[in-house]
Formats: sequence, C-alpha cells, structure tokens
Amino acid sequence: MMLKFDRTNKIRLIALLFAAILFGEIARSSYAAKLVDLPRDLEIQLALSALPEDLRDKATVYVLNPAQGYEVFRQGTNGFVTFVGRSSTRFYQADWPYDYPPDQLIPVSYDSVGVEHHLSPWFDIAKMRAQRVGPEKVREIIQARYRDGTYSAPKKGGISYMLAPIHRAYSEPEISAKSDTFSFPHHMPYAPHISGQQLGNHNPMNGGPHALNHGGDDTGPHGYMVFMIPGPKANHIRATYAPMLNQLCSLHMNWCLKPKK
Repeated sequence: MMLKFDRTNKIRLIALLFAAILFGEIARSSYAAKLVDLPRDLEIQLALSALPEDLRDKATVYVLNPAQGYEVFRQGTNGFVTFVGRSSTRFYQADWPYDYPPDQLIPVSYDSVGVEHHLSPWFDIAKMRAQRVGPEKVREIIQARYRDGTYSAPKKGGISYMLAPIHRAYSEPEISAKSDTFSFPHHMPYAPHISGQQLGNHNPMNGGPHALNHGGDDTGPHGYMVFMIPGPKANHIRATYAPMLNQLCSLHMNWCLKPKK
C-alpha cells in the first residue's frame, strides 16, 4: 500500500529532510569551526621558530589542514620535524569535561627518535578532530593507545626542541582546561620514567630542570626533562621574533604575550 502525500505534506517532508541534513553538517563542522585561523605563512614561521637556527633549513615542516589533519609542506633531510600543535596531547590526563581548544599554539619539533615515538598522538588527534570525532571519544582512544603500546616509548635518548617565543597551552592539564599564553623557550630531552621528585620539583619558569610525562603515568616511559633557555638567549629569541609576535597578537587577543611585571 502506497502512502499519498499532498503538495503541502511533500513540502513539509522536504523541509524536514533539509533541516536534518543541515543540522548534521553543522554538528559535524562545529569542532573545526572553533579553530582560530592561523595564516599559512605565519604557521610555517612559528613552526620553524621551535628549532635552533642551524636545523631549520633542512627540517621537515608540517602544516595543519583543518579538514584532514597535518600535511607535509616541505620535506626535509636532517631527520627533524616541526609543526604547530593546535590540540595539546596532554588533555588525555584530564578528568574534567574536554572540548577541542580553539586557540592553542604549541610549536613543537622532534628529532628522528621523537618522530618515531612521540609524534603520532599529535597527528592522530588532529586527524580525528578533522573527521569530526567527538573530543571525549578522542580522549578515550588516545588513552587506550598509550595503555596498549600503540604509542611506544623511546628506547634511546633524543630531544624535542621547543624554542619558539610563544606558546598557548594548558596551564595544569591534570586539573583544569585553563590555558595560558606565555613565552617559554626550552629544550625537552627524552627521559623515560623521570619524576619531579627525582629532579627536585623545580619550577621550570625559574630555570628548571622539570619533569614532564605523557601516557597517563607520572613516572611513565614517555617522560621528558624540561630545561628553560637562559634569560639572555630567551630575550634574544623574543626580540628576533617581535614582528611575528605582533602579528599573532593582532589576530587574536589570546595570542598576545602579557607584559612582564
């Protein structure tokens, strides 16, 4: 038996179908829509600022395609990779309700060891975000991959350079979603099973050394030591990139460094 619709009912049905499709598209695009736009030339400059000057020319540079994830902008030859993280991998530690951050800026570089063992969570989060996977689901997936060894820890030493003059990231991801914008050029050697207590619980903003662990375990195998760059050299980095910092500040209020007191 076939149902018959008059013209009014047909119009209503079409309108409902259109609304359902539109609502679905809005829902799927909402996560990407929150991402504050970062012009491509500025993204590349910011990514390269993470590296020491002598490593920049031959490093691989990735840029973020919000619709797909990270893509190679330039293939390098020296084993180093650099990019600007827009979704911190450290949210997996949180018990607070998680949502994708709109304005995080985390210039990160890795040597070949870091590329093999530490890069994947960053790129996986970006890809799942682009695919409209909900943030809570992404957190579950990232946590599971650390637990089951999908994200394996380094078997030898190496380093992540994070020398950029600006970062916007979680302040204390263990307890809240609060983000801060700060200037903290630093080195991060890989240090499996390192702990803050072992290093003396130093404040990294006072010169370190500081312990940082990924993978959900405070003394897990995905550990780093954090060493802040000495003041004169850090000031030189900030002065060198003053035009870039001004441009970032003009784009978004949360990309403005606070004056030092």
